[in-house]
Order: sequence, then structure tokens, then C-alpha cells
Amino acid sequence: MCIRDRILAVEMVKDKASRTPYPWQERRGLTIYQHALKNEALLRPLGNVSYLMPPYVISEEQIRHLARIMTEGIDLATQDS
Repeated sequence: MCIRDRILAVEMVKDKASRTPYPWQERRGLTIYQHALKNEALLRPLGNVSYLMPPYVISEEQIRHLARIMTEGIDLATQDS
């Protein structure tokens, strides 16, 4: 991995095929952020995009933890109400 490859962004969309976004007012990224905080992780929400910016010194176990938390948060944020 190159140094420039240290940021991962995931954009949540209502429909993958048409790339129809969720309304920004729903603040779905905030759901992921709040889930992450409850689970000892810090993710950066910007609208429907959630960013993961791990430190340069991180273990494989910590990366797995962040990936699991982000996946769980996305599942929570994209559930139909």
C-alpha cells in the first residue's frame, strides 16, 4: 500500500444501478459515525459518504475492527425505515 492510499471513502446510494443518492437531509453518514463512536472507532461522515482514515501505524486486527464497524454502520444506515 502506498502512503497516498490511506483514505477509504464509501458512498451510500439508494439504488446501486442508477446511483440514486439518499436525500442528504437523512444524514445517513451520521448513523455510521455514531455507531463507530459506540464501538471505539472514529469515522468521518460527510453527507452520505463515510471516510476511514487510519493512522500509519495500525495492526491488522485494528484494521479488521474498523472494517467490521464500518460494515455494521452501513448496514444500520441503509436499512429501510
